[in-house]
Amino acid sequence: MNHRGFGFIEIVIVVAVVAVAGFLIMQYFTSTAKTVEKLQQERPLARTRLAADQATLASVQGLVRNYQAEKGQWPSDKAAVLGLLVSAPKFQCPGNDFNYEPVTGALNLTITDDSRC
Repeated sequence: MNHRGFGFIEIVIVVAVVAVAGFLIMQYFTSTAKTVEKLQQERPLARTRLAADQATLASVQGLVRNYQAEKGQWPSDKAAVLGLLVSAPKFQCPGNDFNYEPVTGALNLTITDDSRC
């Protein structure tokens, strides 16, 4: 006798395989969403502008160190530091600026409004 079609057992097996695959896919997407949420809490994207400002300040600090290495002294004031640059540093967060300590050559980022960063 030549039987065509699927039997009850085959249908149950296919439904079980599809159910397990669906469950695994749901687990994957749920864990991925939780991971993305955790990353945003640990490293919020809104803080990238502040990180960019800190990187800008680090590059200015590098120029100040090079000046000290070449001249044997730190630049005399903030205006002298700005004179080392082609143009004034452009900070991403509105109102951010830097302070310069001529005795040590240290630069510090001044954040005027943390909520804008």
